[in-house]
Amino acid sequence: MKILKFYNYVLLLGLGLLAVGCEKPVDPYPEFQTVPHGFGKYKAGTPTSMFFGQNSSKLEGDLQWISTDGKVTVTEIDLYVSWSESYLDQDGLPKTAVHGKKKITTLASAGAARTPQAWSFSAADVYNLYKGITFDYKDGAGARNVFDNPKDTRRSASSYFTPNDKFVISWGFKAQDGRYFDTWSGGICNNSVGANCTLNFGVVCNSAIEGTYKGVTSGTSTDGCCPGTVEAEATVTLTKVGTGKYEISDFSSGLYKKWYEIYGIDDTYMANIDKTKNKLRGDITDACNKISGAWTEPFGETMTIAGDVDPATGKITYNWVNGYGDKASVTLTKQ
Repeated sequence: MKILKFYNYVLLLGLGLLAVGCEKPVDPYPEFQTVPHGFGKYKAGTPTSMFFGQNSSKLEGDLQWISTDGKVTVTEIDLYVSWSESYLDQDGLPKTAVHGKKKITTLASAGAARTPQAWSFSAADVYNLYKGITFDYKDGAGARNVFDNPKDTRRSASSYFTPNDKFVISWGFKAQDGRYFDTWSGGICNNSVGANCTLNFGVVCNSAIEGTYKGVTSGTSTDGCCPGTVEAEATVTLTKVGTGKYEISDFSSGLYKKWYEIYGIDDTYMANIDKTKNKLRGDITDACNKISGAWTEPFGETMTIAGDVDPATGKITYNWVNGYGDKASVTLTKQ
């Protein structure tokens, strides 16, 4: 009985060794499949964002493919654009609407390895990719056309995209052997010298409203001197003092002089170009065609301005109100 058990043990051990011997040995140095990657950049001296209110604004750059071991050849390059939009939900909380990723162009010739291939597209091209797209902003109105959203007054036929929009350019490579590459590891994207996986761009304001304007205004005063609605005209200048920032020569466009000359708002007062002494002067901001400003007016009350620039005509309209309750509407037409 003991001899039989011994032979059984020997037989099992032999079968085990035979099974191990049949397994393919593990190669500690496997041959990895070759993968091309790329390096994209914007053309030197050209914008890296689109301009608000300029649907013809263009981005230009180049893209090269790279094969570190030379075992793959890229024959065709696709360029993609991904779009997301920030907005406030019905509770006033910041949210992001993701509108997806779409192919914007194909470079039929990829050129040789490490040879930059030029690309370009405009805001209008991006619009044509996404026109008709809908999104539910969770405000009770349901899904609606993103380009026809009544709650986003800055998006219009003359301004397809706004500073709330963010974009990512990415690419895909078609290889000679039929394989397609459009995803890479974080090491290649973030840590490789002379390689990347995406380019980012947004929408910025390009403000240029400085100049001389004809101002026309209509307003009402709370002072007993000036009952009813009063109209006035004046020459108003906007002087650029920073990016999107301007000093206005007379926010009231002649109305304060007409109302309050008896209180010292006369020609001598208005001729003073020091805005600390002539408080009809002050700084306004143009943020993507939205005008705003606030400072202390001549009689010591806070005055605020809010309005718009018409990108098609350059006409500026705004309303102002002071701490007394005086208020008016002003239209500035460039001369």
